[in-house]
Amino acid sequence: MKKQFNHSSAFLDPYLRITLFAFLAGAVLAVFGNAFALQRQTKPTRNVAQKQSSKTGVPRTGPNFWVQTNGPQGGDGIALATNPSGHVFVGTQGGGVFRSTDNGETWTGINNGLTDTNVRALAINSSDHIFAGTWSSGVFRSTDNGDSWTAVNNGLEFPGIIALAINSSGDIFAGTPGGGVYRSTDNGENWILVNNGLTGFYVPALAINASGHIFAATWGTKFCTGVFRSTDNGDSWIEINNGLTNPCILSFAINENGDIFAGADYPGDVFRSTDEGDSWTTVNNGKNTSNGINALLATSGGAIFAGSYGDGVFRSTDNGDNWTQVNNGLTATRILSFTINQNGDIFAGTYLGGGIFRSSDNGDLWIEKNNGLIATDVRAIAIKSDNTIFAGTYGIGMFRSSDSGQNWEQINGGLSAHFMRSLAVAPNGYIFAGADFVDGAGGVFRSTDNGQSWAGVSEGVITADVRALAINASGHIFAGTYAGGIAGGVWRSTDNGESWTAVNNGQNCGLIWSLAINSQDHIFAGTAGCGDGVYRSTDNGDSWELANNGLTSTDVAGLGINGNNGHIFAATYSFMGKGGGLFRSTDNGDSWTEQDNGITATDVNKVAINSLGHVFAGAVGGAFRSINEGNSWTDVSSGLIAAGANVWALAIDSGGNAFAGTAGGGVFRSEQPTVRPSPTPRPRPTPRSRPTPP
Repeated sequence: MKKQFNHSSAFLDPYLRITLFAFLAGAVLAVFGNAFALQRQTKPTRNVAQKQSSKTGVPRTGPNFWVQTNGPQGGDGIALATNPSGHVFVGTQGGGVFRSTDNGETWTGINNGLTDTNVRALAINSSDHIFAGTWSSGVFRSTDNGDSWTAVNNGLEFPGIIALAINSSGDIFAGTPGGGVYRSTDNGENWILVNNGLTGFYVPALAINASGHIFAATWGTKFCTGVFRSTDNGDSWIEINNGLTNPCILSFAINENGDIFAGADYPGDVFRSTDEGDSWTTVNNGKNTSNGINALLATSGGAIFAGSYGDGVFRSTDNGDNWTQVNNGLTATRILSFTINQNGDIFAGTYLGGGIFRSSDNGDLWIEKNNGLIATDVRAIAIKSDNTIFAGTYGIGMFRSSDSGQNWEQINGGLSAHFMRSLAVAPNGYIFAGADFVDGAGGVFRSTDNGQSWAGVSEGVITADVRALAINASGHIFAGTYAGGIAGGVWRSTDNGESWTAVNNGQNCGLIWSLAINSQDHIFAGTAGCGDGVYRSTDNGDSWELANNGLTSTDVAGLGINGNNGHIFAATYSFMGKGGGLFRSTDNGDSWTEQDNGITATDVNKVAINSLGHVFAGAVGGAFRSINEGNSWTDVSSGLIAAGANVWALAIDSGGNAFAGTAGGGVFRSEQPTVRPSPTPRPRPTPRSRPTPP
């Protein structure tokens, strides 16, 4: 579960879920069916609020339950493409496709008809038809500049597409993560498998040279299988690995002379071939990175750009003989994609929320261009009593909105960790944020000035990912950490985070996923990965006991307590496709019953409860609401992008407005309050005195 990104590339990154060996272990279909719902789903549609229902406390959902707020902005720029008009298209993880018609200054989500918003590849043919390869739903085509999309999958038996290339005749080639290469000769209407001669069927990169020869990067069941070439339009393939000392190829670029460049995974080699792949030479001089090369670009001016997974961009102006790092202005250094327009402006797509950067001077300076690009992964939300919203993203830190999500500002001053997992507001107004340890930073951070600045308050003490935070009425802070041994478990601070003490007496599991505190200051801790389920403490954390009777799913991602009656709700995950869902305890955790009639998702992330006791569940598969204590549920995913998206976080403000943090769509807000506001009393008119008749 931990996500410690060191060297290597996004190709094998568990966060992107492109894990080669998962497919080769026989779990391909299961992964497509479920695991990628875990990633980002997203994008805009803003509707006018509907009239309140006449039934107290139950609002009309209208056309959509949710509307996307204006942020936070950013996202994963997994695929980039530019058409002859200079319009730039980016495929994101969970947010679908965005288009810019003004050179990246602004972006608009264009997902009409796109049922899978996890877009891994883009290609544009000579007729300006756009093809989008998705992780689990095959290929979509747009013939109207992205305004609408149609699935074109006839014959495409493998649903994941991670590479696309189009030759001069308009034939399309699609690389899959386990199914090899498919070809369409009729603009995507029909596909056939063209694997003759291939020995590896995980194909992360495709390229076609001026002669129409096709190059495929392949990975096999146990090892990388290098580069294959087809000179007969994909009918047959031959291995061309002479001199290729690292066969784990991730990317290609071909310059105007026909020289082929291949970027590899760790230790981050670049190879060059001047003879159509018959032989390869390593060209790494000056490219001081061991991270994978996920993207390559050859410009008409003769420059070659290499995008690394963690060390940014390298440029060569001598055909790869020498490289220079060119990261000025590049605040996100995990590069996934490149494209270039006719003016020579270069666009770089980055990972973990960094979004898109543009360079107009051959890479000397990069400028972030994320206006309108709302494809962020929001893992935590907290709302203060004045309705200021705090959103913790996984990759680009903290954001704040004081106007119900209309505007967001990034507030990372002093925040060394940017992979946020939990948030809590103390009675004194201090904000506490918990983060995963990535790139050496993590733990608990505190802001005493409404998020303007942050300070780490757990350095040297808490060394594990902080997945949960809860604060009791006395201001005692509890941090749930996710690690085995003494590093994990629950930590307590009674002095606003100045010092911390491990409080795990009676606990046998250091893998804490969730925390909740009831009105009696009883603490509940949900665990994951150890089969223990829920622990309860009635003495401020000094001792714990199991409270699992009836809890048949023991990976507890979220806990929520109904403030009206103390009933506890546990959001759980399935194991190997079994179990999961919602459980309820009406006796302080002594016993649990499954309460998920109507919940179609098995993996539930979070629970939030409004002032009426209506329960909201955020899941891998959307959002659900119960107005009867969990006895039955209604799917309220409408408006999320895509519907059935992964909802990581839920919170409800003082006006009853619900907010959802999603994987790839930023923050969504319920179109209207989830509770009916009290009517404003109208003063009765004062009767006028009538004149006395004469």
